Amino acid sequence: MEYVNYIALGCSIAAFALSLIACARVGKFVKGTADTDWETLANLTGDIAALKRTCQTLNNRLNGMNKATIPQEQIIQQMLEHQNVEQIRRGG
Repeated sequence: MEYVNYIALGCSIAAFALSLIACARVGKFVKGTADTDWETLANLTGDIAALKRTCQTLNNRLNGMNKATIPQEQIIQQMLEHQNVEQIRRGG
């Protein structure tokens, strides 16, 4: 039964250490954002929106490159027909 006390003590120490780490991270965040005002936040929001639009445009272009309006089987069939016509004209 004594090992339960040691496990509880270890968990308490681990929880305390994790709370100290969390407090340090929050303090670092507060110091880093102390001089941020609403204008800076609005500019960052606008920049993020512009980056999002650029990313969506790029994704749409890339998706458009992969989509063919004509199925590939039809394209291959037309290429084969064209090669057959060329061979007939050459007399081959």
